[in-house]
Amino acid sequence: MTGPAVPDPRQFQVRAAMELEQLHTLAAGFPLHGLANWTGSRQFSCWHTRDGGLETAGLGHGAHPGPGPYVDVLVSAAVGPDQALERRREVRYATEPPRDEETFRRIDRELLAVQPDEVVIPVEGAPTRFSVWWLPEGWVATTVLGGHRCTVSASRIGPDDVELCRVHDLKPYWDGRRIFPPGS
Repeated sequence: MTGPAVPDPRQFQVRAAMELEQLHTLAAGFPLHGLANWTGSRQFSCWHTRDGGLETAGLGHGAHPGPGPYVDVLVSAAVGPDQALERRREVRYATEPPRDEETFRRIDRELLAVQPDEVVIPVEGAPTRFSVWWLPEGWVATTVLGGHRCTVSASRIGPDDVELCRVHDLKPYWDGRRIFPPGS
């Protein structure tokens, strides 16, 4: 009797390269935003496709987890998922894991009942209003930019210290994605 086959690391590398190539093609026309003047580590934090197109893509700034600031800028199709609500759910579920359907529904009702504050974050130098929810260890803010939802999730940095710009050079994010593989 033999044990399970040991995965070949080269297969992972080939698959990761194929995923990055697909993302590179899909992201070319997607209005990705990131932190202006950020010199720290960067990576693609997430991406989701639907019907052969990019539905959501996130650009992460900083090391997560880590001691310094971390900012994730997610851009979604306007009809896509509400990433701010998803992030708030994730935080809430960590402190109160839902054990049944009624708990899920109650948590959703409570989250949906919370009215956001408003902050102004510069986008391409223009002051832009975002709805913001304060979390135990950070904040999440959202607005619509050019028909796409832009959601900023941050920790260890305040909204006053964030400025967004359109990202045209994706190479630092590709390189960061190779350093921080999915699930790390």
